[in-house]
Parts: sequence; structure tokens; C-alpha cells
Amino acid sequence: MNKEEWREKLEERGESVLIDGISKYQHVSRITNDETEGLLDGEVIVQNKIDGANFNVAWTSERGHIIASRNSAKSLGGEPKVGFRGAVEYCLNHPGIMLISKRFILRGEWLVRHSLNYPKDSMHHFYVFDVQRYEDHSYLHPDAYIPLLEKYSIRYIPILARLTNPSIEELTKLVEGPDEFGAEQKEGIVIKRYDFVNKYERVQWGKIIHPSFEIKNKLVFKPKNADDITIKFASETVTQHLVLKTIEKVKSEDPDGNINIKQMAQILGLVWYDVFHEDLWNFVRDQKVSDFNFHDARKLVYQATREIAVAYFNGTLDTPKV
Repeated sequence: MNKEEWREKLEERGESVLIDGISKYQHVSRITNDETEGLLDGEVIVQNKIDGANFNVAWTSERGHIIASRNSAKSLGGEPKVGFRGAVEYCLNHPGIMLISKRFILRGEWLVRHSLNYPKDSMHHFYVFDVQRYEDHSYLHPDAYIPLLEKYSIRYIPILARLTNPSIEELTKLVEGPDEFGAEQKEGIVIKRYDFVNKYERVQWGKIIHPSFEIKNKLVFKPKNADDITIKFASETVTQHLVLKTIEKVKSEDPDGNINIKQMAQILGLVWYDVFHEDLWNFVRDQKVSDFNFHDARKLVYQATREIAVAYFNGTLDTPKV
């Protein structure tokens, strides 16, 4: 199968191409989304969701090693040798990662400061949370890849729990409390079932986010011509955590890890993209919305995002320790 045929196959499966036939890591949906319907009907693996930057290490015969963020390559064939806030040099200098990524695609988190406080010795490491085969992008079960990672001293996110036919209430209890990397409160959990394909014929993982990261912003909206439902949508989806995480994503794309207020337009666009793809469908369904003004909703999302981001740039944002 050539590159174009493989690209078409990935797109048929709903996967976006990162580079040279390597797909972007799949979107992880909220456990209440229709995309995860049926996920809990069997034995599931639960892992902690750590508050880092999505990161990938792969290899192709044409490019050599590919070290990439969620959306773009940061180093190809060993060049450049630095970048992504230390992640590139970390991987290039890790013999185990260089060796195993020739056999499998490594998906994980580069742990840098977003909104959770981790101990220094946990930071600036690559933690693998999924391993995929090159031939068909199928996933290895953790029972298969964990011994391999341990053999080569590659860090990973361990299994938090194995449950059969769990309820959402049972899973929600696992969200409470610290994680194994030193955060006082987990960001959330990710739920996986390695024999699961959803009704759209896609492999799909689910997630539950801790309520402390879902706090509604107490912003006073006074837009002209905006109805109550669009105000409700913006106030429920644009959280301080989301904006700070987006700012950190933008920073991580800069070679020096810098950001300034001139990048506000990029921040606004990324937050809108996130809430549009992540939250809109469930919101419209749950609220039984028959008429939704996208133009006003985007303006309100921008307004809420800008208010939080400006406070961040001005150094006046209250960021409680969580």
C-alpha cells in the first residue's frame, strides 16, 4: 500500500494524517458522548489523564525518527536536535525510545506545567499511554507493551484499574484524589477497551474530567442580541483550565517556549475549535436546542476566552492550586 492509499484508508477510518502515513492520535471523547456508546460493555482499562502536552515518536524509512506534537513534526531524522520545551532532545538521547519507536508508534504526554502542580522530578519526561503497530495502526494492549517499555526504561502511565461493565458512577469515583505523578488532584481518567469499535466503526476511548476542571466561569456577558442559550453554552464550556491549557499548547509550539498577547487570535481560534468539536453536540442534545446562533456563540466564546487570557498576560489571573 503506497502513501496515498494509506492516507485514504486513514481518512476513511476518520483519522487525520500527521506526517508520512503516521496518523494523529485519536480524539478522546467524553464518556457521555454518543461516540463512546457501548465502550463500557466489557472489560475496560482505566488510566490517569495527566496534564501534559500530547506527544508522538515514530519512524519511517524515508524520514528516520519523527518526533511530533499532536499536530506537527518537531524533529525529522534527528534535526533539529532540540525543541518542544526539551522533548526533542530528551527522546533523541533516550536509547530505549529510539529503539522501540522503530518497531512501534509511541503515543504519550510530555509532562510540562499547565494548570496542575507536579513535583519537579516528575516533570520533563515522556510518559507513554498507547503503543500502535505501524502496519495498521492497531493498538497493543498494555499487558503487551508495558513489559517492553520497562525493559528499555521508558516511562509510561500505568493501569489505574481494570473493570468489567463499569457504571459511570463507579468510574467517577476513580477521578477523585491524587495521581501517581504527584498532582494533588487528578485532571481526570481515560477509559479504554481494546476490543471495542464504536457504531461509526472507529476505535474510540472515553474520558471523565474532574469537576474542578469543569467549573463554570463567573463572567458577566452583556452581548447585543445574544440569547440565553448561547450565553449558557459559552459560560459552561470556556473554563479557566481550558484557556490555560490552550495557552500552554501555543507556548509548546514555540522553539523557545514563549508566548505573548500578540498570539491572542490563535488562542481564541483554538479554544473555539475545542469547544465546537468537544462540547457543542452534547450541549445541543442535552439542552434540547432547536435553534442555535453559531455567530453569537463564537463571539461569546471569544469574549470569555479573551477575558481569561488577558488576565493571564497581565499577571492578574487567580490560579488556585489544584
